[in-house]
Amino acid sequence: MSNLTLDAWVVIGILGVMFVVAAWVMVTKAVMVGRDDKANHGFLERFRGATHDLLLLDQAAAAHAQSPLFRLYQAGVRELAKRQVGVAGAPPLSGASLDAVKAAVDADLVRESHRLNAQMVLLTIAISGGPFLGLLGTVVGVMITFAAIAAAGDVNVNAIAPGIAAALLATVAGLGVAIPALFGYNYLAARIKNISADMQIFVDEFITRVAELYGAR
Repeated sequence: MSNLTLDAWVVIGILGVMFVVAAWVMVTKAVMVGRDDKANHGFLERFRGATHDLLLLDQAAAAHAQSPLFRLYQAGVRELAKRQVGVAGAPPLSGASLDAVKAAVDADLVRESHRLNAQMVLLTIAISGGPFLGLLGTVVGVMITFAAIAAAGDVNVNAIAPGIAAALLATVAGLGVAIPALFGYNYLAARIKNISADMQIFVDEFITRVAELYGAR
């Protein structure tokens, strides 16, 4: 460490900031997807157990506030309320109305997907940029070491080794940022993909249930 040049310290400092940001993203996203997944299971169990009270599940909004599926459900209920679905004497939903409701819920699905994937790009930056920044620090450190040796005219292993070893620390730091970020990204991407698939399935299931209960015969 004592042989690190100023440029290597700058690179390692940048990598340290990247590591802190990547760790923060991994922790916060892991907590979020775990919370959302648990809330989804709770709401989905209640939704599938509902019969003629299908449009009244938002009466316990606080219990499912963290569930993306519940927010999609609320978007669908809002669209149905505009069409007075469930009100006595209201006409049944036509195919065009069902398509309009599905389009509105799909729009909320896209917004939920954006929320789930928010800040994931910071992990991809750490994965792809960390090793290159570390390599940059190593190359510049090696260049400075060789330039100093050439200027001093002293060529021996004892003169070269400390500078080269110090320069290689930048590469180690880059890999130290990229490897945990890679594992964290793959884990989170898989969890987010599962939640996104659950949301897509839920939208189809919700529209089918609404069509059965309130659609034109």
